[in-house]
Amino acid sequence: MTEYDEQDEHHDLGRAARPGDFELPDVSGFDLLQYRESLTQGRRPREETSQALLRLHLLHPVSEASDVCVPVSPSAAVDALVAPLEEERLKLRKKINDIRSAMAAFDAVHSEVRSKEAVPLTLLVGGAAISASVTSSARASEREIITVQPGGSRPPELLAETMELNMSLLARGVRQRTLYQHSIRKHQLTMDYSRQVVAAGAEIRTVTEIFERLIICDDTVAYIPTNDERANEALEIRHPALIRYLRAGFERAWEGAEPISPADPLPKRAREDAILVRIAQLLVDGHTDESISQRLGIGVRTVAKRISTLSGRLGSRSRGQLGYLIARSGMLDEPSPPAPPAPPSG
Repeated sequence: MTEYDEQDEHHDLGRAARPGDFELPDVSGFDLLQYRESLTQGRRPREETSQALLRLHLLHPVSEASDVCVPVSPSAAVDALVAPLEEERLKLRKKINDIRSAMAAFDAVHSEVRSKEAVPLTLLVGGAAISASVTSSARASEREIITVQPGGSRPPELLAETMELNMSLLARGVRQRTLYQHSIRKHQLTMDYSRQVVAAGAEIRTVTEIFERLIICDDTVAYIPTNDERANEALEIRHPALIRYLRAGFERAWEGAEPISPADPLPKRAREDAILVRIAQLLVDGHTDESISQRLGIGVRTVAKRISTLSGRLGSRSRGQLGYLIARSGMLDEPSPPAPPAPPSG
């Protein structure tokens, strides 16, 4: 190159670019041609130099007062343009690190405090794990335990297992309220158990239909099933808002339920009629015998027998005709014990 030393390519190039000021200019074929000519000739008059080449630092004045520009290699031009941006990036990186360093002490305090809080949701898998957790929470209760038990009769071994615990809790003054379905009133063993704990101070009521299984101890921990298909899984809940939500659903169901007393007789006719009306309603809604059995806590054969009774009363010859006759009979227009609502939505 003429009148231009390679070692001076970086001379004074960095001063022209500042972070945020530089905008990449449009480059044309004319600029490429001019740059080629400048490389060949080694210099170019400043007044004839493309503004794009000057802004890109590909042609640079020999000095600030010089009227002559010399070509600069693209790599040197890039360094000149990028240097201030790199400097700004390093400054921003330092600010980011300073912010993180300042927050580190607060993060340690936050982690320490949160680590001491109870986990709001815990999945329990297996009957032994569920039983151990529920029993531990029940024994630790000091005020009240509320329970929802869907289905019909309770297994004899389960009743025997819970009797001692429930009696000890009642002796300590822990209030116990339990919701069953009307179908337990036909099961002598379950009714004998219910009368004993009621005589000791427990409160038990029954309804036609009920929502999912639920246990709440002292409003501090609750247990619910994960889903219908996984009977060996339960969710332990310790979130106050979720527990309030579940309790509200229980209280609404409790208000419309029918109490069991220590001398409670076998099922009344009114209770039987309420179950029959609910079966009729579920039939009209399109439920199968199996679905009705699960919802009301009674056996499939019992459901079929009740449907047969309905068919005989209404003179139906088929399931389809029975639904039509139920709707026309007006039996669903009369007030009947309402099914307890699911926990309120708001």
